[in-house]
Amino acid sequence: MKEAFHIGQLVRITKPSSGHADRRTYCIVCLVSDEDDSLLYRVKNTVGIERLVKSDEIEPAALTAVP
Repeated sequence: MKEAFHIGQLVRITKPSSGHADRRTYCIVCLVSDEDDSLLYRVKNTVGIERLVKSDEIEPAALTAVP
């Protein structure tokens, strides 16, 4: 399975399961395999909030983004 993103990349959450976009910048800290072998990304922001997201829920952050 080819990863769409890489560890250390800055991303933004565009389509979370909660229904509203989260425009904070997150950093991908690791890749996790789900129960059905789909790939999840563990992301973390600067205040320590961690989330597990799918690749279709995130987009690369702007090149000028800061974590």
